Amino acid sequence: MQRSRRLASMAVVASLAVTGLSACRSEPAVAAYIGDTKITEKRVQEVWDDARAALGGQAAMPITRADVVGVLVSRELIDVVAQRHNVTPPADLTYDKIAGLLRLPAKTEYVRLFVQYSALQYAIEQTITNVPALTEDDLKDIYQRLVRNQAFEESSNPFDAFKGTLTEDVAKNLAAGVALREELEEVSGPLDVTVNPRYQPIELGVYGIQNDETQPVYQIIAAQVGGNASVPVSDVS
Repeated sequence: MQRSRRLASMAVVASLAVTGLSACRSEPAVAAYIGDTKITEKRVQEVWDDARAALGGQAAMPITRADVVGVLVSRELIDVVAQRHNVTPPADLTYDKIAGLLRLPAKTEYVRLFVQYSALQYAIEQTITNVPALTEDDLKDIYQRLVRNQAFEESSNPFDAFKGTLTEDVAKNLAAGVALREELEEVSGPLDVTVNPRYQPIELGVYGIQNDETQPVYQIIAAQVGGNASVPVSDVS
């Protein structure tokens, strides 16, 4: 499996000691809340318009608005985790390779957010030690994600056979990804992450796989955050 360093992304460092959160987290003009920070629909539109303009205004976009919300939320939360691990973004980030995978120009803000998230994610994983072994549930979730994305057919590669194909190094990498997933979900709790229903379900990519035939990157490990929101839904064109 080719691991893509990834997804999957934000500008404001939120504190874990969140106080004074607004009682109302259901403004239609807000795409997501992270602590007392709001990711507005205007902000989402700006990132979306930047990508569309870079593609010459073509109708077919390789990303959705939900992807934009995901990368903004991801970037916010990864900063919180990075603070825990005393990790800072590398100074020499390159964007071209990931831009090719995302099918967007490297100059777009979406690509830059995605790469920044991925770089911090990788740096954090290097600091994680004594990672617990993958559980059966972890492996089943990874396996089902591979099946859903047609990495192989379940009938020809059943779950027990799949487990037997994992090398020790791959298993360690996956376990580190699971550890980071759990940490992302852990920090999202005190921050009361809330995502507008129009963008749910939302997942923050932790371990991505590239399909060598069709190019898309899909996640086999991802953190789920911001569900069960009560934000009024309005039309987004």
